[in-house]
Amino acid sequence: QGIENSCNPVFIDVALRLGVEKYYDYFQKFGLLEKTGIDLPGEANTSTLMYTLDNIKPVDLATNVFGQNYNCTMIEMVSAFSSLVNGGNYYQPHVVKKIADDNDNTVKTIEPTLLKKTVSENTSATLKNYLQNVVANGTGKVAKVDGYSMGGKTGTAQMYDETTHLRKRGSYLVSFIGCVPAQDPQLVIYTVIDQPNVQDQPHSNYAQNLTR
Repeated sequence: QGIENSCNPVFIDVALRLGVEKYYDYFQKFGLLEKTGIDLPGEANTSTLMYTLDNIKPVDLATNVFGQNYNCTMIEMVSAFSSLVNGGNYYQPHVVKKIADDNDNTVKTIEPTLLKKTVSENTSATLKNYLQNVVANGTGKVAKVDGYSMGGKTGTAQMYDETTHLRKRGSYLVSFIGCVPAQDPQLVIYTVIDQPNVQDQPHSNYAQNLTR
């Protein structure tokens, strides 16, 4: 129910149980601290925690766990999320699946490359159930498409001003990441809106509507 309703105190409790070292280890395991190496020019290196393992405090851990105080690229998030819903397999992300000549003959095929295991099959199955409940019963209902089973998670983060090192009052990044079908995902979609052009920004519905 904590995941269904995006309840920050639940996430904080989980993080404090894990502890700083284990939480930081997960950040590394899911590839959120480095470039993915995707076959696109100029992949950004924005993956940063605002704290290191040596200086992170419980209050920093508490805000990290519900999606603030760090940066990552969308392809990093999609790659990490995909491993959560595919049985725990983290694959090298690619844009191109195959290269064909003018006669549509395949010149080269990019085969999936498994880089590491992030979670167990059992954990992945449990999380898929949780994510399906988010869309069926929780904060992700707006994204639901009739006739399709779907899993997903909403996101709302307050923007950070790198000049003043303070959070920008009233400025939010809202997002939704989802997969279909819920129990055997064939597609993952991640929608992010950087500061919606409305007065009352912190609602993931804007991203969910686009996702749907």
